[in-house]
Amino acid sequence: MSLFFPILSLLLWIVVATCYLLRPISCAAVTVFPTWLWLVPGLLLAGLGWRRGRLAGAVGGLWLLFLLSFAEEPWSLLRGIIPARHESPTRVIRIVSLNCAGGLLEAAREVKRYQPDIVLLQESPSRDAVHQLARDLFGEEGGWAHGPDASIIARGNVQSYPLSPDEKIFLTHARVTLTGRKPMEVISLRLSPPTVRADLWSPDCWRQHAEVRRLHHEQIKTVMRRVERIPPETPVIVGGDFNMPPGEAPLRLLQKHLRDSFRLAGAGWGSTITNEYPFHRIDQIWLSPHLRPISVRAFRTQHSDHRLVVCDALQ
Repeated sequence: MSLFFPILSLLLWIVVATCYLLRPISCAAVTVFPTWLWLVPGLLLAGLGWRRGRLAGAVGGLWLLFLLSFAEEPWSLLRGIIPARHESPTRVIRIVSLNCAGGLLEAAREVKRYQPDIVLLQESPSRDAVHQLARDLFGEEGGWAHGPDASIIARGNVQSYPLSPDEKIFLTHARVTLTGRKPMEVISLRLSPPTVRADLWSPDCWRQHAEVRRLHHEQIKTVMRRVERIPPETPVIVGGDFNMPPGEAPLRLLQKHLRDSFRLAGAGWGSTITNEYPFHRIDQIWLSPHLRPISVRAFRTQHSDHRLVVCDALQ
């Protein structure tokens, strides 16, 4: 019996590692879980075979290798203890993204303390509230673009693009010209909400997770059609509530033109949902190579169920 548990742990490792390596949409029910969470059953099963010391130890080592290979938390926590390099404030663009928990103006106002240059809001407050927040943040030089779900506020001119009815549901796109800087293209988005199910023994659970991920794939394709029409010399920012963890198959579509800022410069615990017990980094900021992220962090909020993301980048 002591041989059974390490072998079971090894089989689980093979299945889970394959799912995270390939990230097929059909396995979204597995990859929707935080990577590090799979260490709990994996190491527990390996530990139950402690009498098979070498085998149990080898399987335990594989689980640690899995963590270091697929989880971003060990590396972002390490970066969090390394002193940050200070850049001239005049060179840094600060981008803040926040889900406003059903349109709460109190949540949106929390961005002010971080002194942003560009604000991406999801579950956005009303048009009038976004307009007023732009004035509160930036005075007369504040620009804004409002959408039914996603909005953009910036320290400068903001010119929104027309959207199709399907696009309006989940994104807002604007040309943003910060005061004294070159124009850039900015997209704030909130993709379709995820399925909250963990009954992996049910085929219906796997089907629902896969359906949501396919919808995310189509929405990201819509975003990329816009990005690919942007002149190659123009900086691009795409950020907001992606409603899926980093590394999922739809996000790979972005990698042709954009980079996940947290993967490059994230520090500390980057998960954003939930605010009280953050276990997933579904709020993300992606940048074109024209913008180099130097610091990306998630901060606890008071009025939202999401944490707030602050990205400092050099143009």
